[in-house]
Amino acid sequence: MKTLNKKELVKLISYITMGDGGLYIIGGCTNASFAMNMKTENMDYILFCKEVLEQVTSCSITNRVVEGNRKPQVRLQSKTHPLLTSIRERIYTATYKGIDPHALKMLDAQALAILYMCDGSLVVTPPSEKRGSISNEYSVTLNMKRLSYGDQFILKKALKEMLDLEWNINRQNQYYYLRLRAKDVDKFMEMVTPFVFPSFQYKIKECFRVVSPS
Repeated sequence: MKTLNKKELVKLISYITMGDGGLYIIGGCTNASFAMNMKTENMDYILFCKEVLEQVTSCSITNRVVEGNRKPQVRLQSKTHPLLTSIRERIYTATYKGIDPHALKMLDAQALAILYMCDGSLVVTPPSEKRGSISNEYSVTLNMKRLSYGDQFILKKALKEMLDLEWNINRQNQYYYLRLRAKDVDKFMEMVTPFVFPSFQYKIKECFRVVSPS
């Protein structure tokens, strides 16, 4: 990986944190450290995150003990650093991991791809005579259900302003998530595919994939 400038570092660390990562101040530490648990099959993404973080501080990857028939997992853990603390202060309110308005000013295709790999889904509905469809229908969602309605609205607004993608806020029980407008699905796929790692290619429409998910 090339050496990143501070703006690039802040963008990437912010989005991998708003995805599956977390920034924590543990025990008597003054500064925050990064931690992320993920399935071993997504090692390509884990190593990318490690390379980003190691431009700030050292990191380690260890195997996690998982119960039952769950797939093997690893934990990416960094040392503490003041930059991680400053990013944490923008994303977190106490233990609530929200949206950083500063990071949204840097929202681009790579940042969106990170959120999609971590929290997105692609639902493929086969053709149906009942619906009058003759080809597969595709639905893209961002399932960041930890976010409040207000944070969902801020993210929806930024996605429209920065990337010209229109999303709707949907509700599932007490949680909210974003669903992409159907006419924007191909635009979205073309935008994020260059940044989606091979282990996440199953989230990409077949005609856009650069490698088989297997």
